[in-house]
Amino acid sequence: MNDFASALRDLNDAQIRYVIVGGLAVIRHGAVRATKDIDAAVAMDAENLSRLDALVGRWAATNPDGTPLRTKELPAGGVLALRTRHCLVDILSAQLLPAPFDDVLARSDVKRIDGVKAPICSFADLVAMKRATGRGSDELDLERLSEAHGGLPGDPP
Repeated sequence: MNDFASALRDLNDAQIRYVIVGGLAVIRHGAVRATKDIDAAVAMDAENLSRLDALVGRWAATNPDGTPLRTKELPAGGVLALRTRHCLVDILSAQLLPAPFDDVLARSDVKRIDGVKAPICSFADLVAMKRATGRGSDELDLERLSEAHGGLPGDPP
């Protein structure tokens, strides 16, 4: 069972600067779908990465398959995929966002996920991220979001 609330509470308590992207953001923006993990893009400043490193250690996180982590470092432009005691968590580098982290965070909307407040990326930023990947699952998310909203930002009228 996924305990998204506990993982989000840990991110908040550790004062990690993050914004939710991926499946949870798709759901919070009105599309009907399931998700098995938290996707959180984080600010890449040294202080935030230090707090993240400490949290990954407190979580005793492993690779998603349960093997030990080779590194707890988040590479610029990369993803750190984790299995925590609460759920799977993918930490994304801010370089994967469609705009600078602070801009994406400023446009985010704080909503509750399983009762815990979390910044959810804006609809326009989510669509831009999904369009940029070209993955089949993201194309399906775009279809679901378009159905839920009657179109997407940047679509022809």
